Amino acid sequence: MKKMIIMLLLTGLAAMGCSDRQRPGDLPKLYPCELTITQEGTPLSGANVTLFPAEETNAKYQASSITNSEGKATLKTYGFDGIPAGKYKVCVRKVIGEENAEYQTVERQYSDSDKTPHEIEIIGGKTFQTSLDVGKAVKSR
Repeated sequence: MKKMIIMLLLTGLAAMGCSDRQRPGDLPKLYPCELTITQEGTPLSGANVTLFPAEETNAKYQASSITNSEGKATLKTYGFDGIPAGKYKVCVRKVIGEENAEYQTVERQYSDSDKTPHEIEIIGGKTFQTSLDVGKAVKSR
């Protein structure tokens, strides 16, 4: 009996972990957005890409992704594919670990939403795709 109760509890917990996430009720319509990030013209893999709203209307909706081996990032908002329409500041950050230390390989201006020169605008009804370059590779702490 005790084993059966434990099995039922474990099955219930597993089922809860596999259930679909609920989309927040106030989350607006999301539009597909794919960015290709390059550094000195070469695809930048393993970089964190975050879009920060440039307008107050979308202030609480940030989108993010990590670039693949081709430098492509497919943006998600709260884990859902796409981002709401609006203007966004694009921030890119890549950190590597080396000899018990971490280094950024992208200039800091590209990871600061107040300083990044990259801004995009998502317009509803179409997939947004573009390439952005983050300049020369650096090694800073």
